Amino acid sequence: MMKMIEKIEITMMNETVHNFRKGEFGVQNIEIDETRGFIEIEYGVQEGGEKNVLIPLQNVEKCEFLVKKAEETKINQEQNHPNLKKETFKKT
Repeated sequence: MMKMIEKIEITMMNETVHNFRKGEFGVQNIEIDETRGFIEIEYGVQEGGEKNVLIPLQNVEKCEFLVKKAEETKINQEQNHPNLKKETFKKT
C-alpha cells in the first residue's frame, strides 16, 4: 500500500517552523528521501517553471507529518468526485 504525506510541520535547528500541506499554495507532493538526506516539497508549475524545495535533514530538529494510506485516498476521491467511474476505485 502506497503512503502519501498530506501535511508536514518542520522545526529547524534555528527554531523556525515551516508547515506544508498538500493542495495549499500549489504544493503537489511531499516526500522524505532519507537516502539523499532531504525533505522534498514539489509545487506545481509556477511562472513557467516547476518549483521544488529541498530541506536538508541535517538542519531539521523535529519533523511531524500525517501519512494517508492509498486506500483511504481512493475512498476520499470517490466521495469527493462522484462523477468518476466507480470501476476506477475497485478494491483488489
